[in-house]
Amino acid sequence: MADCVENMNIIPGAQANGLTRYPCQVQPCCPSLIAGPTGPAGPMGPAGPIGPAGPTGATGATGATGATGPVGPAGPIGPTGPTGATGATGATGAVGPAGPIGPIGPTGPTGPTGAAGATGATGAAGAVGPIGPTGATGAVGPAGPAGPAGPAGPIGPTGPTGATGATGATGAVGPAGPIGPTGPTGATGATGAAGPAGPIGPTGPTGAAGPAGTVTPAAAVADIAAPATATTEDVATTLNTLLANLRAAGLLAGA
Repeated sequence: MADCVENMNIIPGAQANGLTRYPCQVQPCCPSLIAGPTGPAGPMGPAGPIGPAGPTGATGATGATGATGPVGPAGPIGPTGPTGATGATGATGAVGPAGPIGPIGPTGPTGPTGAAGATGATGAAGAVGPIGPTGATGAVGPAGPAGPAGPAGPIGPTGPTGATGATGATGAVGPAGPIGPTGPTGATGATGAAGPAGPIGPTGPTGAAGPAGTVTPAAAVADIAAPATATTEDVATTLNTLLANLRAAGLLAGA
């Protein structure tokens, strides 16, 4: 064997199939140094340690603000406030126009007879008529008794109504009467329509990134074996099983 080693022409670095060959000048003297075929791969070694966690990814943009919810019901009516102070008395209004002339009153009683007027002047003497024949002188008769007074003559017609006198001056305005009690409060009016929604406020600052959550995978759900021939009941059963597994894993809220 020593002769074999001395007669070897060692070529370091000659690789074949991952092994170093040492060719021998005399083949029969070194059968054990010729590399054989590659053996089967050995078992996989243990997994290496888990590397450090990568940096947290950037937080996504904040989603758009949802639509404004409907206006809530009106709150209860508050208690009635105290009665306000009485306002100052307003200025006296202007005097209205004179009213229409009233109807003519009844005719008054006849006044006393006025004093006799003065006797008029004596008229001029008429012309002297012709003298008639002298008659026989009659006997003078006794004086007769005085006759009764004649009836009073009829009352003359009423004279025309005199013109209406000028309207007298308006009397002074009397003092204001006491203020009456406050009337009852009217019923509350109907609630007005909701005003338009206000503008969306500016986006708030991005919050700090929270710690990485722990995701617990849900139990697996078997696929439908033959989708083309599956019935509605098969699909519903598979969907219900999936929902139940998601709820059990805490990934879906309970029904």
